[in-house]
Amino acid sequence: MSADAVALLDKIRSKKARVCVVGLGYVGVPLAVASAQAGFGVMGVDVEKEKVSMINNGVCYVEDAYSERHLPELVRAGSISATENLSEGASSANIVIVCVPTPLDAEGEPDLSFLKSVARNLSKNLSGFKLVIVESTSFPGTTTDIFQPLLERSGKKPDRDFALVYSPERIDYGNAKFGVRNIPKVVGGINDESTRLGAEFYKSILDAPVVTVGSPSVAEATKMLENIFRYVNIALVNELAVLHETLGVDFVEAINAAATKPFGFMPHYPGPGVGGHCIPKDPFYLVYKAKQAGFPLRLVSASKAVNKMMPVHTIERLALALKAVNKSLPNTTVVVWGLAYKGEVKDTRRSPSLELLKLLKQSRAKIRVFDPYVPCVTVGGKEYESNSSEIESVRDADALIIATAHNAFRSFDLSKIRSLMRSNPILFDTRNLRTRSESEEVGFTYLATGRP
Repeated sequence: MSADAVALLDKIRSKKARVCVVGLGYVGVPLAVASAQAGFGVMGVDVEKEKVSMINNGVCYVEDAYSERHLPELVRAGSISATENLSEGASSANIVIVCVPTPLDAEGEPDLSFLKSVARNLSKNLSGFKLVIVESTSFPGTTTDIFQPLLERSGKKPDRDFALVYSPERIDYGNAKFGVRNIPKVVGGINDESTRLGAEFYKSILDAPVVTVGSPSVAEATKMLENIFRYVNIALVNELAVLHETLGVDFVEAINAAATKPFGFMPHYPGPGVGGHCIPKDPFYLVYKAKQAGFPLRLVSASKAVNKMMPVHTIERLALALKAVNKSLPNTTVVVWGLAYKGEVKDTRRSPSLELLKLLKQSRAKIRVFDPYVPCVTVGGKEYESNSSEIESVRDADALIIATAHNAFRSFDLSKIRSLMRSNPILFDTRNLRTRSESEEVGFTYLATGRP
């Protein structure tokens, strides 16, 4: 290792290195907290003034129990601060971690503008030898072919001015069991020196294994694989769920039975669509790269068609059930329980519930919503405000769709809910939280994704 790299390694081991986290979102905030709790001085950088102000006041705005618990005390101790100025954050730092968004643009293609902007600005602030870590999700080759050349624009060179690593974020938003400190970390550097420094840093802040790979591209491919695996398998069970509804077979029961096999099977469950920040977006970074390479990813494209079909299938099935009891969607009151994309969080990004609301509006249904975590959402220019309670939401309604797996929806009193609704009410449980027997016993027409 070079003398500068050895000096930085010593600073990491002694916790004298200063850390700059660029992008204070659901990845950056937990990383900043973990770094500060491990003993490093941390400065966060974000372009949103409100986020910077909240951090400096010790207010945690991300749904992460670990960060909510430790951020206030770390800010009071002076271990974490925040700024809108990247130069201020990066110039005095020894380690810079980049966690900025990598969204899709209006055409569904990768938008790397935030990542490129950070690289250009960092190139002006590489005084002294720094370890630069990219955590933002992107396709293989992004770190070496896009980020690194921009970092070198001011005449900076690897080994002499910086070490560069890609380490994919693995935060599972709202997961109470796995957080930033106990999820294994993958690290791939542009050379052995970079990889060693990156691995040493993560070992110093995590209680989980650090796995080194041969290059940033391998680490980027790892992230792509993880999320495409989820996306494709969700599409598989969604398509099979629709088939088995037609065949009159309880497919959810089949999944649970298959899950008893101790090898060769991992259960995935059907639902009303695919939501969240990562799973619906990340596969299309690799689709874009594959097209450039002249290798279209047919399986991912097919999976997109299936997953996008599920909200439509849900509303079409509801319409058929209403017709069977001499009702129709126009002017019928339909209640949607759950606006978040998954249970026990308030995040509505790409939530299937939003598409359900859009389709119900197009069908001229009267819509009510309830979510214990989300006060309101806006879909197609219309704001939907959550009712004050489950009870108030269902009064005189014709149908109830459970769209999110919130724990509260697993235990509500079905008989009480049924008593408040109109004649021949329908319960459509897209998340399979309740059983047919308990629903039909109190008088519901019962529908569930993957069940006839």
